[in-house]
Amino acid sequence: MQETRPGSPKKTMKKRVITAVVVLLAGAWINYFFWAANISSRTILMPEIPELTTYLLTGAIFGVVFAVPTIRAGTTARSMIKSFLGGFCLSLMFSLNCYSVAAYLLPGETVSYESAYEVTYPGPPIGKYSRCEAGLWISVPDTDRRIELCTNKSDLNEQIGRGIYAVWVTARTNKLGTYIVGYTFFRK
Repeated sequence: MQETRPGSPKKTMKKRVITAVVVLLAGAWINYFFWAANISSRTILMPEIPELTTYLLTGAIFGVVFAVPTIRAGTTARSMIKSFLGGFCLSLMFSLNCYSVAAYLLPGETVSYESAYEVTYPGPPIGKYSRCEAGLWISVPDTDRRIELCTNKSDLNEQIGRGIYAVWVTARTNKLGTYIVGYTFFRK
């Protein structure tokens, strides 16, 4: 086997390929993260879904998996804790919104139903520091829960007129939850 020098074209190409793969994987994960957050904002899960328990258990398992090599290497307790927390946080970030994505992707039936609505100002939070201009609360009969969708005043003023007291909701539903596909306001 030929030895490669530090500045050789083979070694440089290998570094570029590894860098490209890491950047592509990071970009794909960031894209998934925002896509899943968007889906999660329009999904309401069944009450019996153990969402928080799943996230914490997955994080703990991966934390232990990350900490075991550190323990076996005989390093300090501080580095073991760092490894555990790194695995925990990484797993938590990857598993976040997994139930909402599963409810969106798994097959189910498309249902349409009439629902009462409530408009709130301001709407649900977007990110850490901002909120939607308006929120639209819709009841979901499959889960016996309500969901707040993000909207704005101009859309609401356009769609809601005098005598409109209900909204027609189209949703995809399965055993995990309900994803709101769309809604239109109508006169009763």
